[in-house]
Amino acid sequence: MRKIAAIPEDAVSPVIGVMLMIVVTIIIAAVVSGFAGGMSSTESKVPNAAFTVDPDLDGNGTIMFKHTGGDELLIDEVLVQLEYDDKSITLSNLDNMTGPDYDYLTEMGGDADGFITGGDRMVLTCDDNDASNKTFTFRPETAAVSFTIPYYAHVGYMILDKESAKAIQTGEFVLR
Repeated sequence: MRKIAAIPEDAVSPVIGVMLMIVVTIIIAAVVSGFAGGMSSTESKVPNAAFTVDPDLDGNGTIMFKHTGGDELLIDEVLVQLEYDDKSITLSNLDNMTGPDYDYLTEMGGDADGFITGGDRMVLTCDDNDASNKTFTFRPETAAVSFTIPYYAHVGYMILDKESAKAIQTGEFVLR
């Protein structure tokens, strides 16, 4: 009887084992990087829209924002924040005015369907346009104090998306 020499049989070569460990490490790094970079974020997208601003001291006192392009906006989902003299106020069409029976934000345009699209105007109306004292005053029912802006003041504004609470547009205008 003849004896056969035993041949060592390794299941996996050490080179293949090292390569498998490198591949697993790269996959884990890609997953961690994706979560850290916001790839899995469920945060909503901010609408992209552009507006021109035209304040009007005559009449009941309005600030008109004309939609010049970009995404369609639902007026119920828009906030306008005004800033003057280190004070600010944020208004929407859901706030109740203490003065006249208007909504702060209204849509003006051909269809007035609640959606602000290209060419539509979104109008912010003040509670009191006092021509003798030369001031615009906003007094929402829920506010503790009123917000007053003198004529010819530089006013900062932000048009905000209510859902994401992020700015759609920011800028400055002179109240004239």
